[in-house]
Amino acid sequence: MFICYIMSVKNQISGVVEMRKYLRQNKVMLLVPLLFLAVFTFGAGTYAAATEDPMQQLQKRVDEVLRILQSGELKRPENKEERKKLILNAVTDMFDFREMAKSSLAQSWNTLTPEEQDTFVGLFSRLIEQRYIGKIDSYTDQKVVYKKQLVKGDNAMIYTDVVDKDVEIPIIYRLQENKGKWLIYDVKIENVSLIVNYRRDFDSIIRKEQFAGLVEKITKQLEKPETSN
Repeated sequence: MFICYIMSVKNQISGVVEMRKYLRQNKVMLLVPLLFLAVFTFGAGTYAAATEDPMQQLQKRVDEVLRILQSGELKRPENKEERKKLILNAVTDMFDFREMAKSSLAQSWNTLTPEEQDTFVGLFSRLIEQRYIGKIDSYTDQKVVYKKQLVKGDNAMIYTDVVDKDVEIPIIYRLQENKGKWLIYDVKIENVSLIVNYRRDFDSIIRKEQFAGLVEKITKQLEKPETSN
């Protein structure tokens, strides 16, 4: 959600049409974390799952985050860091960062040692937290309508619309069930996959600078002040 990509998407975009599309997606990705503050409406096409409904699990996270955001005590300036930490803890528990990191590297993942894989998962997790999840604190009046969910076996897709004033944009969550828990492993915005975009950017960097170059770029990005991201 999250387009605030740490890689050089902006540098790779050429032409007025592409730039406009990029800026539009960038705005949408800033709204993606707000899906956790959703207005839930269920539609047709929902299938029974072997475990707790993925939408039910998401609802629990929403309620938890709302309690944090609405807490008068936590709104005090001196409690800003504690508030952010509580929000991150509540929301990040919904993501399968390892699967996301693995998918974002595609075939390059298999060329890494176990230690390198663990290092990348850690960097990727921090990247997602910094670029998307941490921005949930800026929530205002955006609305998210959950239109329907499709659950087949251990896979689920949740169809939503983000409504921000007069802009309505479709977003789809893809989740996998793991040990009785539904975890997000991709987000599609106007049919554009977050992971596919990462994969393209990461692959471009690896081809030119190897895996070490990618790690260096992500590390430098994470070291930038939060306000510059």
